Amino acid sequence: VAQDKPAAAACTQHWRCAATGRPASALLVAARLAVRVSLLAIMFRASDIFGRKPGAGPDRPTVQAKAASGLSQKRLHGSGTTSQTWDPATGQWVEEELPDEVKALLGIQKKVKVEVTGAGAHQAWGEPRTVANKVLGPASIGLKPTAAGKDSIVSGRGTGLVGQVDKSGPSVVYKGFSKVDLNDRYYERGDLTIHGRLTYWSGDGQFFIYWQGEVQRWSICDAASLPAVKQGQYPGWAYKKDSRHLFDANGWMEAWNGEWREPDLEVTFRSSSHHKPQWDDPKLQKGIVTVEFSGFTIKELNTRYILKPSEPIQGKPSYWDASGVYFIYWQAQTNRWAICDLKCLEAVRQGQCPGWAYRTDAGHFANACNWKERRVNSWGDAVLETSVIGVSCRGLKVELYGFNKQELNTQYTERPSEEVQGKPTYWDSSENYFIYWQSSMGRWAICDKISLDIAKSGLAPGWAYRTDAAHFARARGWMESWGREWKHVTVTCTLLEGVVREEVVMAVKAEPATETAANSDQISVDQYRSLIMRIYEEKKPEKVKTVDHLLAKYKDREHELYVQVCDKYQVDADAFAAQLPQAEEAAKAPDDEAADEGGEVPELTPKEYAILIQSVYVKYNPKKLQDIGRLLQKFRNRERQLYQEVCNKYGVSPTRFWAEQQKEAEERPED
Repeated sequence: VAQDKPAAAACTQHWRCAATGRPASALLVAARLAVRVSLLAIMFRASDIFGRKPGAGPDRPTVQAKAASGLSQKRLHGSGTTSQTWDPATGQWVEEELPDEVKALLGIQKKVKVEVTGAGAHQAWGEPRTVANKVLGPASIGLKPTAAGKDSIVSGRGTGLVGQVDKSGPSVVYKGFSKVDLNDRYYERGDLTIHGRLTYWSGDGQFFIYWQGEVQRWSICDAASLPAVKQGQYPGWAYKKDSRHLFDANGWMEAWNGEWREPDLEVTFRSSSHHKPQWDDPKLQKGIVTVEFSGFTIKELNTRYILKPSEPIQGKPSYWDASGVYFIYWQAQTNRWAICDLKCLEAVRQGQCPGWAYRTDAGHFANACNWKERRVNSWGDAVLETSVIGVSCRGLKVELYGFNKQELNTQYTERPSEEVQGKPTYWDSSENYFIYWQSSMGRWAICDKISLDIAKSGLAPGWAYRTDAAHFARARGWMESWGREWKHVTVTCTLLEGVVREEVVMAVKAEPATETAANSDQISVDQYRSLIMRIYEEKKPEKVKTVDHLLAKYKDREHELYVQVCDKYQVDADAFAAQLPQAEEAAKAPDDEAADEGGEVPELTPKEYAILIQSVYVKYNPKKLQDIGRLLQKFRNRERQLYQEVCNKYGVSPTRFWAEQQKEAEERPED
C-alpha cells in the first residue's frame, strides 16, 4: 500500500476488517493513533521518573495509584480519559489523565476539572480548615478588628494577616539581607507580644520580628506563620545567634540556598521625642558607637556622631561629627549630656558647660526625649528623632606563633560578649587562654582562664605581654614568662579573618626592669640611620639616598620610622637591631682597632664601673641617668657585666671607652 498509493486507495474501498467490519482506512487511522498515544504516554512517564527520586511519591498526585497484576502494557479503559502505566519507581500501576491533544483526537469532550480541598499547608501548620477565598480574620489570633480607613495587613504575598501596623512607634531598619523582602523597616507593635516581648512588623505587615522564648533569641518570620509561632513553633527566615538588642548588627544568620549563612548588615534603631527612653540600660550603652540626630533647629546639629574613645571629656568618652566641629560630651558639673562646637573645646576641658543643646536629665543622649535646644535668645524643647546605627563586622581571628610555651601558639577568635578592662577578649579553641587589654599598663597580654576574675578586677596577670600599645595583630614585640624572668620573643601573627580596627596608640606605662640593660635602653639617631640604611641596602638599594630626608621628616620619631621600614620589608625589628653592635664593630676604623689592642678592661672596683656606666649615659643618653641606681642594684656584684652590656648597646668599645676616660682623667688639672 505504501508503494502504490492509487492501488491502496482502490483497495480500501473493498477491503474490510474481518473482526470489526470497519473499512481498512479506519483501521490504519486507529493504528497510527495508538502508536502516537503510546509514545506520548512513554514521554510523560519518563519525565515523571526523572523528576523525583525512586520510591518517592509525587508532590501533589492527580490520581490514586491502584495495584494490578497480570498486565504488561498500557491499555485504554472504557472511560477513554485515563491510561494505566507500570511505574518502576513505586512498583505499582498508576492511572494518568490523557493529554488534551490525545482526547481531542479520540473525540472525547474535555471535562471541567474540580479540585477537591485536601490536607494542605494550613493543616500542616495547625491552622483550621477554611473555606476558599476566606481571609484569616483578626479574631482568630486574638487581635482586635481593623478600623475603617487605616492601614491593614491584607492578603498580599502569602497568606496575609488582617490587623493594623502603627507606624508611630519605635522602629528598626535592616539592610543587607540576601532575601530582599527582609530589608525593611519594622515598627514596634504594642498590642501583640510573643513570649513576653513586643513584636516588630514591616509596614505592609508581611514580615515580623519576634522573640523565641525557649532559645532566647530574635527571629524574622513571615506573617503566614504567625499561628504556628503562637502554637510554640519557631519558624523564621533569619535569627540572631545571641540575645542582644535588635540594633546589634552582629550575630544574624539568614536562610539562603538551603543553608544558613551570616549576612553583612547595617541596622538602624529609630526613636522619637514622644517615645519613652530606649537606651537607659548600661549594657546597651556600651555598644552604642554611632548616633544620628534629626529635628534640631540648628541644621548643623542634625548629623551623625561617632564615638571617639581617645577624646574623653569630663570623665566620659565624647562623640564627634565627621567634620570634627561639633561633638557630644558629658557635663560632669550638671550631670547631663550636651552638644557643643570646637571653639569651646578648651573651656569644656576646663570643666565649663557650654553648648547648643542639652538633655534635661542624666539619661543617655541617644534617647530622643528630654532634649532642649537654643532658639535665638531662649531655650525650647527639641522635637527629635535619633537613630542608633550598628554595622556588622566579622569577628577578628588570628594565629600566633613563636612562643616558647606551646599552648600559646594557637588561633584566637574575638569574643565581643566577653569584655575585660573595657575591650573584647580573644580566646583559643580550648577556652583555656585568652588575649585581653591591660588598661592599667596600656598593652595587650595573654592570660589563662584561671586568672580571668583577677584580670576583670583590673590587675594585669598573664603569661606574655606586648612591649608597646600597638594592636597585637600588627606588631611583633612580645615578652614571655621564662621561669622567674621575662624573656623577649619574636612572635608572628597571621590574620585569618576580620579586619583590625586601628585605635589611638597610648603610651605604655613603664615596666620594672625585667630585661637586660641592653634591651632597656634606647638607640641613638645615628644607629637608627645605620639600621635603616642596612635594610635598604639589602631590600631596596635605590632607597638609600632617601634615608636622610626620611630622618628629617621623622625627627624625634626615628623609632617609628624604623618600625615602619621593618614592617614594610618584613624584617624583625628587634632581632635586626640586636645585630647593631657587631655590625658597627666590624666597620670600625683602623685607629679604633689600634686603640683596642691594649686588651680587655682590667678588673675595677664596683664604684669605678659605676662611674664608667654613668659616663656612657652622660655622653649617649642622659635620660637614662635616672635609672642608673635601679640598674646597679639589679646587677649587684655584676657591675662589669652591666658596663659591657651598656657599651654594646650604644656601639662603644668597653676597652676604648675606658682608655678614653683614663686619658681625660690624666689630662684633667689637679685641684
